[in-house]
Amino acid sequence: MDIVRRTALVAFTSIELAVLLAALAKPAYGYVDPGSGLLAMQVGGTMLAGGLFILRSKLRRLFGLTSASEKNEAEKSTPAETGE
Repeated sequence: MDIVRRTALVAFTSIELAVLLAALAKPAYGYVDPGSGLLAMQVGGTMLAGGLFILRSKLRRLFGLTSASEKNEAEKSTPAETGE
């Protein structure tokens, strides 16, 4: 029951904050180039893709999941032990 109350509190707080910010909005007397928004979206997408790639590699390392080709490459890179 406590989690429901917290979720409701967070939802109501978010809505209240959004309404407050919309009410206090002032007109911006400036010019923004249309390419600026596209550049911001590109940067955000690149950061998201990079973060997902890093997360995936960390999870693979954590759980020891590697493909057969990666195992073959790892075996080739380590020198064979001699029985001496």
